[in-house]
Amino acid sequence: MNILIENVKILTMCDGEVIKNGNIYIEDGKIKKISKDKIDFFYDKKIDGKNHLAMPGLINAHTHVGMSLFRNFSDDVELMDWLNNKIWPLEDKLTEKDVYWASLLSQAEMIMTGTTTFADMYYFEDQTIKALEKSKMRAQISRGLTLDDENLSKIKENINLYKKFENSQDGRINIALGPHAVYTTDKKYLKEIARVSKEYKMPIHIHLSETKVENEECIKRFGQSPTEVFEECGIFENKTIAAHGVHLTDKDLDILSKYDVSVVHNPSSNLKLSSGFLDCSKIIDRGINLAMGTDSSASNNNLSMFKEISIASLVSKYKDPKNLKAYEVLKMATINGAKALGMDKKIGSLEEGKIADIILIDLNNPNHTPQNNLISSLCYSTFDTDVSHVLINGEIVFDNKKFINLDIDEIIKKSKQSFNNLRKRI
Repeated sequence: MNILIENVKILTMCDGEVIKNGNIYIEDGKIKKISKDKIDFFYDKKIDGKNHLAMPGLINAHTHVGMSLFRNFSDDVELMDWLNNKIWPLEDKLTEKDVYWASLLSQAEMIMTGTTTFADMYYFEDQTIKALEKSKMRAQISRGLTLDDENLSKIKENINLYKKFENSQDGRINIALGPHAVYTTDKKYLKEIARVSKEYKMPIHIHLSETKVENEECIKRFGQSPTEVFEECGIFENKTIAAHGVHLTDKDLDILSKYDVSVVHNPSSNLKLSSGFLDCSKIIDRGINLAMGTDSSASNNNLSMFKEISIASLVSKYKDPKNLKAYEVLKMATINGAKALGMDKKIGSLEEGKIADIILIDLNNPNHTPQNNLISSLCYSTFDTDVSHVLINGEIVFDNKKFINLDIDEIIKKSKQSFNNLRKRI
């Protein structure tokens, strides 16, 4: 389908903070031209961009979409209590069907709040991929890998996902390996994951130094920080995204910089679980790519990247108002996320020849008035409900705040049923 987005404000995320006024011409799923001038162009659909801003689709670089059934199930506790006593016992009773509907619920929420791509770590990931057939989102999928893995069956499952689904669904699906964390693995297991990653050229998605307890227990167990353990085991010799990174030492940062590891900031989850707050400026000043994620809606408790953008910027200014300026945090949610996932040649900015993953923000409302600085407005003033259109692969999936491919009423109904059935199995 050829689409014309006409008379729209444009933030490309490749020209700095410059906002252009013009037209976006989309042909065969890609951006053919961005221009103030009208060109001879046949289109199947025209979107009136008046009073709207077009920008790259947001990239949620760390989440667990199958956990949306646990939203508001356990709050006001720290991470290990939350995992051991609340979440893991419930997860043990999950079925494939539960994860399918939970994944669709999460994907619907992400689309309506402007996310077009996400990096996921969970299990029953074939069900998340099945849900992607409906939502049409772009995703990097990894099977969560933990030590209770008889005959390496989980790793084999991850390999099978790669063989079956890598680059499927019109190239929207990529498969990664998902070693959960240092406290749910050991060195032998991590070395096997690193070996498999190298053999299949699969990227890696991990949790890293999320809490002080994680670091302290790792030092007691190995005499090393989690970062040092992962380095020794060869994890970082493969393309890696490391979620959280709240408690990283200078030595850890040197290691991450050496291997070009991307760190993914999850501000809401870190604050809610009292894990701490990442010093973003420290990461950026080291030249380390810093992306952004929501974590799951069980620990957040939603999947809004615009909320993460605002919180990340505001809390970072606690010590210095110059920390993490608006454009820098927008980069984290777009082009930096694309770099983290190895997709920056395709998505993350609006450029001619790139895939048309685009969102439109409605500016015709009180919270964007007056329009003194639209970069600041996106960071500090935008509500989730301001997202009016979402395009993925040049296909409209959210049109004037209405889903095109998803039956949201059915998704909500089935998700409620799944959780009620799950509670009966506890």
